[in-house]
Amino acid sequence: MKSNRRPERDVRPAGELGGRRILLGVTGGIAAYKAVELARLFMQSGAKVQVIMTPAATKFVAPLTFEAITARTVFVEMFPEQGKESPWHTELATWADIVVVAPATADHIGRVANGLGDDLLTTTLLACERRRVMCPSMNPRMWSNPAVQENLNTLKRHGYRIINPEEGEMARPGEEQGMGRLAEPATIFAEVHHMLSAPQDLRNVKVLVTAGRTEESWDPVRVLTNRASGRMGFALAEEARERGADVSLVCGPTDVIPPSGVRLTRITTATQLAAAVKREFQYCNILLMSAAVSDYTFDKTAANKIKKGQADAEVNLVPTEDILKGISQNKGNRVIVGFALETENVLENALRKLREKHLDVVVANNPLAAGSGFQVETNQVFIIHRNGSVTDLPLQSKREVAREILNAVMELYRNPQSEPEPEPELDLELEPEEDYELPIDEADERGLVRLEGLDLDDAHEEHAAPSNGSAPKPGKIFAPQSKKQKKQPHQQQATQPKPQQQPKQQAQPKQQAQPKQQVQAQPQAQPQPQPQAQPQQQGQQGQPGQGKKKSRRGGRRVRERRERLAALAAQQSGQGQPHVEAAPAPAPIVAEQQTPSVKAAKKNKKPKKIAPAAPELAAPVDAVAKEAPAKKAKKAKAARPEATDATAEQKPAKKKAAKKATKKTPTSEPVA
Repeated sequence: MKSNRRPERDVRPAGELGGRRILLGVTGGIAAYKAVELARLFMQSGAKVQVIMTPAATKFVAPLTFEAITARTVFVEMFPEQGKESPWHTELATWADIVVVAPATADHIGRVANGLGDDLLTTTLLACERRRVMCPSMNPRMWSNPAVQENLNTLKRHGYRIINPEEGEMARPGEEQGMGRLAEPATIFAEVHHMLSAPQDLRNVKVLVTAGRTEESWDPVRVLTNRASGRMGFALAEEARERGADVSLVCGPTDVIPPSGVRLTRITTATQLAAAVKREFQYCNILLMSAAVSDYTFDKTAANKIKKGQADAEVNLVPTEDILKGISQNKGNRVIVGFALETENVLENALRKLREKHLDVVVANNPLAAGSGFQVETNQVFIIHRNGSVTDLPLQSKREVAREILNAVMELYRNPQSEPEPEPELDLELEPEEDYELPIDEADERGLVRLEGLDLDDAHEEHAAPSNGSAPKPGKIFAPQSKKQKKQPHQQQATQPKPQQQPKQQAQPKQQAQPKQQVQAQPQAQPQPQPQAQPQQQGQQGQPGQGKKKSRRGGRRVRERRERLAALAAQQSGQGQPHVEAAPAPAPIVAEQQTPSVKAAKKNKKPKKIAPAAPELAAPVDAVAKEAPAKKAKKAKAARPEATDATAEQKPAKKKAAKKATKKTPTSEPVA
């Protein structure tokens, strides 16, 4: 079935109101010609239409016109002429499912409001207990007459549904424009169609509605209040009642007549409203908080009227209780709808209210917009859901707005959803991760190494030790220098290490600098160990945090190996030439160097200071001390990979040199 909530949708398939019986009353006004179009719309929807006309109405439109459209006899007189049949008014009252009077003149409204029944139409309305609809049509001055408005309020209290007239041109040429023009037939049809085919989706559902305003007394005469009329809340209560809900209405001061068929509770102050809502909230399933509650009240109320010019006439305001925020803490499975009246940043402020008060739906509007202020029958609102979706409704009657609100509420009521977690506020000005830099002390404590700008995949491939023992490609496995390294130029590392040559026995002075570079380079790199040098020295990959421990173990092994080789060389030299008296040869030189090496190892127990790896590569301590100032600049620029490569290449050279020394010692020494 196609929805008929929009009055402008006048194209509807037949059969929407199939079998429904509609009694159409037509009174004597110029707008009687519009009733013909209304009867045609009812017939097209599949309804059965019976027309009753007053004698005055026959002066504007002939009964034959309605008979041709409805295919039924039109009843006019309560006492028909002889030979004509006319049903009793009680029969018509029980036959109809709904009675619609369009147009309804001021005279007819006054007679029905005062209980008069002097024709067939008025007597039928008095006897009818079904739903009744009045569609006023009159001159703007007649419409604004207090007597007419009082009669309309009386009909509302009696359960009549009033479809207010529209503002525009009158039927008579030259007549002033204003409120009083009969509503369009499509609008009347939509309202009647909704009343007859309204979904009973709220049956057995308890709905609590608040409407109107609150008043906070300063003294017995003056109050603090707002301009809310309560029309929006009354429209919600009527719509919920027609959809089968059990409605409780808490109403503040207002001049509008509240709807019938609901339980009504009247309040005045915000404190009274809070007490009434808390009392009814535990029994309801849906709360529609449309009342305009005062945000502030007076800290005290004067017992007597405050006179003008009184010296101590002060106004001290204190905030009132936040009713929605309080009851939403224990809302359970209930659906809570709040209303936000904003004059600026409507959507932003309404969304903030929804999140702060844990609401399901917020209806926001701007009273400064045309047609959506106070004391009017229309409204233009935004329906904001808790999932962030926003429905922008056009300017329409408050009854239609109430219909759309309840449609949105029923979606949540039938399909309950858990409340979404608040989204974290994102700091869009955060620095990228590659720019982040730990302090040097903190990095040393955690064993972390800076890898600024390093591609780990490429570094892993190039970091692996080649099978042929060649050095890695220069300039690819080194990380860019950090700010700390830029401030310390003596810790900069070379990007192109020089290839190392195998050590030779004849070039001892040149080889002495290589162990010395290893001793000096290792302590300098301790504050910031580089992951490129440690895996090559230890034969492992991807473990930059274990560089210190492995360097210590390597130092101990070197010292132990050096001591064993020195002892072996001394033993072999003593056994091979016991009668040597000439100048010492290379083997005795090794024995002479053993003593300072062992003493240095005993004094310097720290693994960072490593002595020469082999006797053949070691130099006297005095020679090393002399060469240290000359090579100080080279040591600062020397790259760590050079020291590690030299150490790696010297390991196989040490064994070869030791073997050659043991073989050549017996033959090279002169015989006395």
